[in-house]
Amino acid sequence: MLSKLSVRKPYTVLVAVILIIVLGVISFQGMATDLLPSLDLPYVVVVTSYPGASPEKVEQSVTRPLEAALGTSSGLDNLQSVSSENASIIILEYVQSTNMDSAMIELSGTVDMASANFDDMVGSPMLMKISPDMMPIIVASVDYEGMSVDELSAFASETVIPAFERIDGVASVSPEGMVEKRVEIKLNPQNIKELNDKIQKEMESKFDETQQQLTDAMTELENGQATLADETKSQTSKLGQAGSQLNNAIANLNSILAEETLLETNKAVFQAEKAGLEQLLQMFSGFITTPFTPGQAPTREQIQELINQWETTFPEGIQGLSPSEIFARLAGEDGELPPELANMSEEQLALLLDQAMKAPARIAELDMEIQNIDMRMTALQAMKPQIQSALDQANSGYSALESGKMTASIELAKAQMQLQNGQTELETALAEFEKAKGEALTSLDLNSMITEDMLEGILFAQNFSMPAGYLVDGEVRNLVKVGDSFADSEEIRDLVIFNTEPVGDILLSDIADVTLTDNSDELYAKINGNDGVLLVFQKQSTASTAEVSDLIQDEILSLQKQHPGLRVTQLMDQGDYIDIVTGSVLENLVIGGILAILILLLFLRDIRPTIVIAFSIPISLMFAVTLMYFTNVTLNVISLSGLALGVGMLVDNSIVVIENIYHMRHLGVPSAKAAIEGAKQVAGAIFASTLTTICVFLPIVFTEGISRQLFTDMGLTIAYSLTASLIVALTLVPAMGATLLRNVNEKKHGIFDSVIKVYKRMLAGALRFKFIVLILTVILLGVSIYGVTVMGTAFIPAMNAPQLSASLSTPEEFSDQEAYALNDEVMARILEVKDVETVGAMAGGQSGLALLGGGGSESESTFYILLKDKRSMTNREVEKAISEKVADLNVELSISSDSMDMAALGGSGIQINIKGYDLDQLASISNEVAEILKTVPGTTDVTNGLEDADTETRIIIDKSAAMREGLTVAQVYGEIADALQTDVQATILSQDDDNFPVVLIKDQQKQISKDMLPYFSFDVTKMDGTQSKVFLIDIAEIVDTPSLQSINRAGQSRYMTVSAGIAEGYNIGLVSRDVEAKLENYQAPAGYEVTVEGENEMIQSSLKDLVLMILLAIVFIYLIMVAQFQDLLSPFIVLFTLPLAFTGGLLLLWATGMELSIIAMLGFLVLAGIVVNNGIVFVSYVNQLKDDGIPQKEALIDAGEARIRPILMTALTTILAMSTMALGLNAGSEIMQPMGIVTIGGLTYATLLTLFVVPILYDLFHRRQNARHLLVSSDEE
Repeated sequence: MLSKLSVRKPYTVLVAVILIIVLGVISFQGMATDLLPSLDLPYVVVVTSYPGASPEKVEQSVTRPLEAALGTSSGLDNLQSVSSENASIIILEYVQSTNMDSAMIELSGTVDMASANFDDMVGSPMLMKISPDMMPIIVASVDYEGMSVDELSAFASETVIPAFERIDGVASVSPEGMVEKRVEIKLNPQNIKELNDKIQKEMESKFDETQQQLTDAMTELENGQATLADETKSQTSKLGQAGSQLNNAIANLNSILAEETLLETNKAVFQAEKAGLEQLLQMFSGFITTPFTPGQAPTREQIQELINQWETTFPEGIQGLSPSEIFARLAGEDGELPPELANMSEEQLALLLDQAMKAPARIAELDMEIQNIDMRMTALQAMKPQIQSALDQANSGYSALESGKMTASIELAKAQMQLQNGQTELETALAEFEKAKGEALTSLDLNSMITEDMLEGILFAQNFSMPAGYLVDGEVRNLVKVGDSFADSEEIRDLVIFNTEPVGDILLSDIADVTLTDNSDELYAKINGNDGVLLVFQKQSTASTAEVSDLIQDEILSLQKQHPGLRVTQLMDQGDYIDIVTGSVLENLVIGGILAILILLLFLRDIRPTIVIAFSIPISLMFAVTLMYFTNVTLNVISLSGLALGVGMLVDNSIVVIENIYHMRHLGVPSAKAAIEGAKQVAGAIFASTLTTICVFLPIVFTEGISRQLFTDMGLTIAYSLTASLIVALTLVPAMGATLLRNVNEKKHGIFDSVIKVYKRMLAGALRFKFIVLILTVILLGVSIYGVTVMGTAFIPAMNAPQLSASLSTPEEFSDQEAYALNDEVMARILEVKDVETVGAMAGGQSGLALLGGGGSESESTFYILLKDKRSMTNREVEKAISEKVADLNVELSISSDSMDMAALGGSGIQINIKGYDLDQLASISNEVAEILKTVPGTTDVTNGLEDADTETRIIIDKSAAMREGLTVAQVYGEIADALQTDVQATILSQDDDNFPVVLIKDQQKQISKDMLPYFSFDVTKMDGTQSKVFLIDIAEIVDTPSLQSINRAGQSRYMTVSAGIAEGYNIGLVSRDVEAKLENYQAPAGYEVTVEGENEMIQSSLKDLVLMILLAIVFIYLIMVAQFQDLLSPFIVLFTLPLAFTGGLLLLWATGMELSIIAMLGFLVLAGIVVNNGIVFVSYVNQLKDDGIPQKEALIDAGEARIRPILMTALTTILAMSTMALGLNAGSEIMQPMGIVTIGGLTYATLLTLFVVPILYDLFHRRQNARHLLVSSDEE
């Protein structure tokens, strides 16, 4: 029907072709190019911090309660956790159909309920949904010839990173290994001492003044005694003067004592005002992520977060805003307020907010006032006992003096004695005053007053800026903003800390060293010997990976052109993988087209049919691309791989149709009729063969998880391309054939005609000796099955990628500089290897290369090695060459290429999980299993994870002993944690678009060493008010114990993992088989379970799924053929081509030394849909000949003669199109090479034997069927 319409209305076909080309071009331009299809990963990670907690404590207090709560989540499939030092990580895996947005909402509520019972030190759990968009699209290194790391960091921050961030589609550019600057403030004891001496001199001057008044009184008293007898009246007057001077001294002393009461009163007033303001701020704590704790003062971070929230909500303050506007902005989109504010009217809320916004500034002022009062009270407290004693003595002397004066006229002798007593007491008072003066000056020490805590509070309060409201002048409103942040480090140095006489202003630089420092000494990041930094690029979720990668590449070239000496090296680029696959598709398209042309010219020896095929290829592709666009299939590695597979089969339908039309033209049929009838004659066969190939991928619909998301694109792409080729073969090919094949000259095919004659004789012989052929076929099938048992298995073949990673372990006794020098030497030697182009290295815990499989402990350095594009050495040879280069250095250098290929996705090597509860028992079992594993040939690097256990110092508090001394465990922890802290961040300095932390460095002498830890002391105030010192060793036991780095759990059960690598020359599948045999005899204790997992477990699971898919595909293929042939027997005969295909594929895979991998199994899946096409074409034509009355055996030979040419042509086009893939000539083609080998081996073997085995089986089965028909016919007669 289609061919008839196409031949009669060629312009309709022309219009359709033009439309397809236009739609295809537009669709291709509008399609996003990405590395992988859009994946909705059903994973959520819950991360919870617990500072200072051991893995056991984290597991008990955080992980287990969260697991119990999260285990009831809807749709949860699996739950795993890792409890490590300071943190808990829980990984939740959901079933694929789960709505992850709904799951996140449910988890949020569950986590909030569970975390309500956590300790105060436990942080808030953080939920994170895993998405492929989190992966970086490019990781690049930056180095500049002759630049230091400090200069390079500044250049990258100011020039390179902003240039990349401006690129459309780039979401973020994160630097690693950059120099980080900070302002360090360290108290200067010498400066404080000099300042303290100056203040003490002033205090001495004041003490001397008071002392002089007491001395003058004593002098007057002595003079009075000398002249008392002679001049009583005059003496009485002088005694009165002495009394006045004593009064003045007593008044001075009383005024000093009275000042304390005034200060306490002021402090109480300030503290009450501050508490009221903090309570006011408490009412607004619901607007920030870390709400205030009831009963506790808000932290500076919480106040700053509240200020930032107000600045965001009210950027110009609230002056001029109506109460309703203020209410609306506070309530936000959901229209809800925190419970504390919910019942207020709009006017009350506006008034309250105005007072609250002024509160932070007032709190800062009150803190300063309270700080000054505390300093003055500290000085007064130091002098108070001595002043009180002097005052008591002076009062006593004054009383005696007054008494002597009153009775002088009555009892002069008695008065004289009293005056002498007064003199004695005054002398005592002077002595006490001298003592008080010395003690007061000794106790008045600025070192105890000026502390890091005081400076932290001042820096925070002074680095303050906030809108206060508006100044209204008629119609003009001016925003009033109070305060300003620090402009630079000089302003911090010149900050006034306090003012005192006679010193005046005391600046921060007077008492502390303020320096701008960086961490360049702690960094090691080099590229080819130059200092470098690492840049990690992430794209926006809607952007195309390939386009963003190309734009970044263009910007790299532009920057390198603008700045000679700059080198930006892409260590990882998803765009490269896309370019490789795209290039491979285009190459296969070109090669497929060229080979199709050559095959046609070889078999038909005519250029005109060749032109028809040449047109059918691009039209089919444009048709497929259009369908991909409208069904939201992106251009990614998976879909393009499907297109690449489909390219070899695109021309098959067209070849069958054009060959049949060409054959009928040679029989003398007119061109139009030949085009219609030729297409019609094979339409059913090519429709069935196309449908069988497409239905191979139908079982993907029944799979779950990532496999379905990944391979659905491949199945759809192949289906679209083959559907397009079928439509083109039944429309465009007949329309063009009717025109181009009007004049056909008979061509002689001497060699091919001879081949056909030989084939006819061989087929006739095979039909006579059927069982010999079948026995040979079965023997080869048995050999191939034996090959499966010895060839081994693999997940995905290792790719000979141009990237390697290496890990260098340096001795622990090495200093940083010695380790860096060793890294330089290793890098230089690696660069000597001829095929190495770039070497990047990072030391210690720097995380840059961890994204690429590197990273490690502080004593490890990671090397990232880029190989040249055109190289003569394989990865294994490069690894060997590097090992030889560094052999004389006596270093442990581990080189690997696993992290650079797709095999790393499933892990590598053997993993044995031991499940149970008791950690000691788990450790014992894991040691036993590790010893068993070491005895298995082919295993290497056996480890149970206990070798890297850390040693921790545990302080076990005797709670009773501590309580007797007035201490709790929490108090002990708090003071020790504070002493161990080396620095504290006070505020942030914003300068030139950079933010520098301002850090207070603690005095080294105040920190604890391991030897002095037992003698760490606590100042304790006892019940009776006395002070005492308590040493840690008196209330605690200090022990060093081994500590697990982490505790792993799966299904709420603990487990340890024993892992082993596979030695070179051994296969994971075969070694795993030996491991399982060894472990069969091992009996684990009751309650403990030993399971073999790892790469082999994943391989077996994937192979099982693929085998089921192949079996299901065979069922579909059979049912489609039943519908095509309207017969149950003929399809069964065609199915016998599948064992032939599998035999050929397995034999070639075995012969080439390949392993049975997932990619090879995909090849068998594709092969199942391809090889039956030849059988369908053959059996369909035999049935047509039999329907025309030709005897069965003659029909079989005639069908073989007529169909050998299209069968060989279609097989050869597919085989030759796959040849580049099978030979592994393209970059990265090692991954897909097994598929090419299986397809070529299976298709070659099946095509050759189909020409003999299918006729034999057809003759056998249909002979019996014919005999049954004859018996039925004779019975009816």
